[in-house]
Amino acid sequence: MSEMPVTPEEQPKKSNTGLIIGIVVVVLLCCCCAVVAGGWFYGDALVQSLGL
Repeated sequence: MSEMPVTPEEQPKKSNTGLIIGIVVVVLLCCCCAVVAGGWFYGDALVQSLGL
């Protein structure tokens, strides 16, 4: 007797939108932190060089 192979039903692909948005938010947050840290450490020198 020949049995038909049992194939699992294909499930729809999971959307990666949440993952992509999360990665973009993390990258932007890191950039903002870098700007704030740069301003914290080099702010006085930057203000003096601009003559403000």
